[in-house]
Amino acid sequence: MYVEASEKRKPIGVLMIEHRLIERALSALEAKVQGPGFKPDVIAFAELIDFFGTYADATHHGKEEDILFVEADQSGLSEELIRTLTDLRKDHVRFRGFRRVMAEANQKIAAGDPSAAKDLIAAAKEFIPQLRRHIIQEDKVFFPGFDQTQNPEDRAAMKKEFIDFDLERIHQAYQAVVQRNE
Repeated sequence: MYVEASEKRKPIGVLMIEHRLIERALSALEAKVQGPGFKPDVIAFAELIDFFGTYADATHHGKEEDILFVEADQSGLSEELIRTLTDLRKDHVRFRGFRRVMAEANQKIAAGDPSAAKDLIAAAKEFIPQLRRHIIQEDKVFFPGFDQTQNPEDRAAMKKEFIDFDLERIHQAYQAVVQRNE
């Protein structure tokens, strides 16, 4: 899905641009788990699982949960959008579970247990279509509906919060890397 230039200036545009990268990662994951003769590439899976944990969940979903959804709770959404928001929050929790299963299975594969591949494949095959559906629900239903409740000042403030959030996450992530390796 293309992101219109006018949307890129809005906080929802930032999230939609992130969705495009997440969709690419989903396609890469899908290519690795489909077809006959599955051969687990533990390094590639570790990278993708890390991407879904760090970028998609902590960074992208973090902005949604800590900023967008909090603002949405206070913005007078319609009953339909409130139900959608509830579903989106539940999805985030479910996605963390899929990622955890994939990470545990990949660790078992790396430790020499090829039977764990079935768990990784099963979790990925559930995760991929559900996250794709979630992205469509946000892009087509929730984001446009929420955006209608915002004025230009609200949008500018939220976009600044998104930038600050990303900067803080980057520093937290890499401070943790250094601490683990000291």
